[in-house]
Amino acid sequence: MRGKLENEGHYELFKTINGNQILNLNDNKFFAVVKGQKGDLLIATDEDHQKEKTIRQGNFYLSDFDDDPEFSDMPHLFLEEGEKYREWILPNDKPTQGDYQKKLVKSGNLVSKSKVERHVKGKGNTGTEKQYIGKQEKLRSKTKDELYEMAKKKNISGRSRMKKEELVEKLAQD
Repeated sequence: MRGKLENEGHYELFKTINGNQILNLNDNKFFAVVKGQKGDLLIATDEDHQKEKTIRQGNFYLSDFDDDPEFSDMPHLFLEEGEKYREWILPNDKPTQGDYQKKLVKSGNLVSKSKVERHVKGKGNTGTEKQYIGKQEKLRSKTKDELYEMAKKKNISGRSRMKKEELVEKLAQD
C-alpha cells in the first residue's frame, strides 16, 4: 500500500459565533483552522466552541504517503465535498498534544473519490498497486523536467500545470 491510512470517518467544518473555523473529526478531535502570517495553520483545540453554522460535512481520510508518485510524501487530509475530496496537506505532520500547531496547505485540488480510496485503502493488486501494473515504468523513471520536455515536443496542452504522474499518463496515451 502506498498511502498508510491513519484515520477515517465523519468530519464537520463549522464556523463559531466568534467567526473561527473549527474542524471536527469523528466527534472527538477538534482543530482550529487559522490564517497565520506565513500561511494556514491547523491547531489542536478542545470541543468547547459555540457553533454558528456548519460550513461543510462528510467523510474524511487521513493518510500518510510514502513513495506514491501522485501524492507528496507527507500526511494528507481528504475531506469529502460533493462527489470528490478536498485535499489538505500537512507538511510538518499532524498536530499532537505536545506540538499542537502545524502548518496546513489547502492545495485547492478536488480529487475523485475513486482515486482517494484507491490510494489510501487499496492493497496489492486489488487496489493501490494495481494502477502501476502494465504502465510504462520507463516513463515513470524519468524526472518531471524530462517528462515536461517530452510533452512539449508532443505539444500536450496543459503540461506546465501537470504533476509528474499526469505527464506520465498523457505521454503513455500516445
